[in-house]
Amino acid sequence: MKRLLLSTLFLFFAVAAFAQKGAVSGTVLDADTGESVAGAVLEVAPVKTPDQKQYFTSGYKGAVAIPSLPYGEYRLTVSFLGYNNYETTFRVAAGKQNIGRIELKPGVQIETVVKEAKALRTSQKGDTVSYNAGAFKVTNDADVEGLLKKMPGITVSDGTVEAQGEQIKKVFVDGKEFFGEDVTTAIKSLPAQAVDRVEVYNKLSDAAEFSGMDDGEGYKALNIVTHANMRQGQFGKLYAGYGYDADTKTEAKNKYVVGGNANIFSGSSRVSVIGLFNNINQQNFSFEDILGVSGGSGRGRRGGVGQYMVRPQSGVASVNAIGINYSDTWGKRDQVSFQGSYFFNNTDTRNRSTIDKWYESPMPVDTLSTRGYSDTESYNHRFNARLEWKISDNQNLMVRPSFSYQSNDPLSTTQGWQFGESGYSRTENRSDALRHGYNVRTNAVYRAKLGKDGRTITVDGDVNYSDNTNNSNSFSNVLPLSDLRPDGVDAPWGSYRLRGQFSYTEPVAKYAQVSLQYRISYDYQERDKKSYITGADYSIAGLAPDGALSNSYRSNYLTQSAGPGFRYSKERNTFIANVFYQRSSLDGQIVRDDADKIRHSYNNVTYFMMGQLNINRENSLRLYVSSYTDNPSITDLQNVADVSDAQNITKGNPDLNPTYSHRVNFHYINSNVEKGRTFMWMFSMQNTSDYNATHVVSNPGTITLGGVQYKPNYYSTPVNLDGYWSLRTHLSYGFPIGFLKSNFNVMAGVSYSLTPSMLGGE
Repeated sequence: MKRLLLSTLFLFFAVAAFAQKGAVSGTVLDADTGESVAGAVLEVAPVKTPDQKQYFTSGYKGAVAIPSLPYGEYRLTVSFLGYNNYETTFRVAAGKQNIGRIELKPGVQIETVVKEAKALRTSQKGDTVSYNAGAFKVTNDADVEGLLKKMPGITVSDGTVEAQGEQIKKVFVDGKEFFGEDVTTAIKSLPAQAVDRVEVYNKLSDAAEFSGMDDGEGYKALNIVTHANMRQGQFGKLYAGYGYDADTKTEAKNKYVVGGNANIFSGSSRVSVIGLFNNINQQNFSFEDILGVSGGSGRGRRGGVGQYMVRPQSGVASVNAIGINYSDTWGKRDQVSFQGSYFFNNTDTRNRSTIDKWYESPMPVDTLSTRGYSDTESYNHRFNARLEWKISDNQNLMVRPSFSYQSNDPLSTTQGWQFGESGYSRTENRSDALRHGYNVRTNAVYRAKLGKDGRTITVDGDVNYSDNTNNSNSFSNVLPLSDLRPDGVDAPWGSYRLRGQFSYTEPVAKYAQVSLQYRISYDYQERDKKSYITGADYSIAGLAPDGALSNSYRSNYLTQSAGPGFRYSKERNTFIANVFYQRSSLDGQIVRDDADKIRHSYNNVTYFMMGQLNINRENSLRLYVSSYTDNPSITDLQNVADVSDAQNITKGNPDLNPTYSHRVNFHYINSNVEKGRTFMWMFSMQNTSDYNATHVVSNPGTITLGGVQYKPNYYSTPVNLDGYWSLRTHLSYGFPIGFLKSNFNVMAGVSYSLTPSMLGGE
C-alpha cells in the first residue's frame, strides 16, 4: 500500500515538473548604435524537435515577450531587413526567463539599384493577342475607340474596327457580349480609363465552342477586360456643344451636339446606357438594314435572308440615338446568364451629289453628267438578347431572341445628260417612297457531353421571319427626250427561314476527334410588286397594274449539306478539316400569265480547313482554307425586264449558275514581350468561278416591252464569268520609342482585285 502511494506521488510530481512552462523576455538592439529594433522576427524551435517552430516579433523598444514555453532547450534565430541573422540557444528552467540583449549587426550596405523596364505592350497565347491598356496613353476623357486607335494592328475607321486585317464582328466586356453586334456603339460606351487590357482573338460559333470542332462560322472578336476596381461602381461622361454657322446656305445655321454614356457595374450585374443627339453628322450607332435601303440585297452568303449592320449613308445627318445594355447571372452556381440590349435611332440625312463619268472604247466615247439630291428619314428599333442555361456540367442550352423594326422615307431626284458618239439624251428621275418592315428571329442551341471526353452532340436551329412593305411614287422619261412618265408602286414582300443543324463528335485518340454534321435550311420569299402608270397626282384609283412594270413572285430554296470532319489538337497546335456535300433546290414562280415556273437544282462540294501553329510564346501562325457557294436569287433568274428606271433597263438570266469561291487566309503574329515590339502579317486570297457579273449594253436601240417602246441609255443582264480574283495583304509593326516615352505604330497594306464584266455587244 505504501509502495503504491509513493509511486503515485512520484508520478504526479514528475508530470507536474514536465508540464511546467516559463515566460521568456529579452530586448533586440542594433549592435553598433544600441538603438532598439522593433519588428524583428524571432524563430524559436526546440533543440530535440527542430521542426516544431514558433514565430514571434519584437515590439516597442525592441521588447521580446514569449508568454509560455515548456521547460527545455531552444534554438533562437532573429532576422530583420538590413541586418545579419542572429543565432543562439537558451534554456527555459524557471517560470520567468530573461535572455538579455540580442544585438543585431548591420548587413553589408549597397547602393540602391533602379532598373527601368518598358511597360508590357502586347503578349500572345495561342491565337489571342493581348494589349496592355496602360502602355498606351490617351486623353483623360477618351473612350475605348480612342484607345484602340493607339494599338498596333488595330484600325478604326467610321466606326468599323479591324484587327490583323479582319473586321471585328462582336465586342465582349469581361467575357460577356456587349451591345450585341453593334461594334460601333460598344467601343464608344466605355471610358478608356476603365480598361486593363484588350484581347483580340478568333471566336468560334456557339455550336463549335462547345464541341471544339471549328465549323468555319467563327469571327474575329474583341474582349475588353476592365480593371478590378471598375467592376463595382458607377462611371460615365456627358458632353454638349453649340455653334452658329452664318455661311451655311443649305443646312441649319444652328449647330448642336449632346451626348454621353453611363455605366453601373455591380459584380455580374451591369447596365450601360449611351445617347447622342446632334445635327452635325456625328453617328455613333450602326443600324440594321432589313429593308435593303443601304445597298444590301438582304441575302446571306448561303442564300438565306440576312440583315446587315451598316453605317448610315453619306450626307449631312441629324441624329437622335439611345441604347441600353444589361447583363447579369443568376443561380447558386451562376447557372443562368443573360445579356440583352435595345437600340433606337432616328436619322434625317440630306445628300447632294455631282457625278461626271467618261466612257472609252469598247463603249461609245461619251460623257455622262448627273446632279442628284436626296433626303432620307429613317427610324430603327432593335432588341437582341442571349440567355444561357448551364443545366449541368454536361448539358447546356442557349437561346438568342431578336427583333428589329425599320421605317424609311426616302425622297430623291436625279437630272442628267449624256452626250458624245451616241448622240444626246436626257435623264430625269424622281422617287418618293415609304418603306417599313420588321424582322423576328429566335436561335436555340442545345449541347451535351456524352460521358467520354470529346464525345458530344449539338443541336442548333433558328426561325427567322420578315415582313416588309414598300409604297413609292416616281417618274422618269421613257425615251431620251420624251415627256416624263409618272409611276406608282405598291410592293409588299415577306420571307421566312427555317434552319437546323446536328453535329456529333467522337474521340478516336488522345488528341484527335472525328465529327459528322448535317445541315438543312428552307428559305421562302414572296413579293407582290404592282406598278401603275398614273397621272400627275399619282392616284391609282381605278387603274390596273402595268404588266411590264409589275413583278410578283414566290420562291423557296431548300439547301441540305452533310459531311465528316476531323480535329487534332496537341499542346498549343491544332488542325481541323471538314468537307460537305451540298444540294440546293430552287422552286419559284413568276406570277404572270406568260411566265413559267423556275426550277433549278445545284450540287456542290465545299470544304473548310484550319491550322494553328504556336511556334513559341512569341510566334504563331494561323491558316484558313475554305470554299462556299452563292446561289442566284429568283430575280436574277427571271426572264422579265425591269423598266422602273426607263433609262437603265435590267433583265434576269434563266441560265445563271451559282458562284463557287475558294478563300485562303493566313496570319502571322510576333510579340516580343521584353522589347515591346509587335509585328503582324495578314494575307488573304479569293478566287471565284462563275462570278455573277453584269453584261451592260450601251444605247441598245429601241426595245419594245408590253407594247411600249423604250430607248434606254443602258440595258443590262447578269451573266456568269470566270476570272474573279481578290488579293489583300496587311502588315503592322509597333514599338516603343524610349527617349520620346511614346509608342510608334506603322501599318501598310496592298489590295488587288480583278472583277470580270462584259461591255458592249447585244
